[in-house]
Amino acid sequence: MTTEKKLKSSIYSDVRGICKDTAQKYEMEFDQNAMDTIGELTWKKLLLYTQDLEAFHKHAKRSAVTIDDVKLLCRRNTSLKEFMEKEYPSNSSKDGSGATKRKRKTSNVVTLD
Repeated sequence: MTTEKKLKSSIYSDVRGICKDTAQKYEMEFDQNAMDTIGELTWKKLLLYTQDLEAFHKHAKRSAVTIDDVKLLCRRNTSLKEFMEKEYPSNSSKDGSGATKRKRKTSNVVTLD
């Protein structure tokens, strides 16, 4: 079995476990097809996350994914973004804004009077 198949199988298994725990806690039931669908959706979302993280770290010209890449990934989920900022505060700039400033290139500037 390939690593990808092992990972996918593990995701499906974990999703089924979470569904069963949730069903027991809230006295409800999950159909097997529903659990498999949730597993597939989770798998596909994780694949998208890995593609995004890869794009973020390549765009920043780094060789590894950093916490800043993960924060960027969470930018559309308000509660997750707040959690990430609380757990991993930004310290990439002295002013605390989290933004880094680039040097402005001034060569070949033409002004019109």
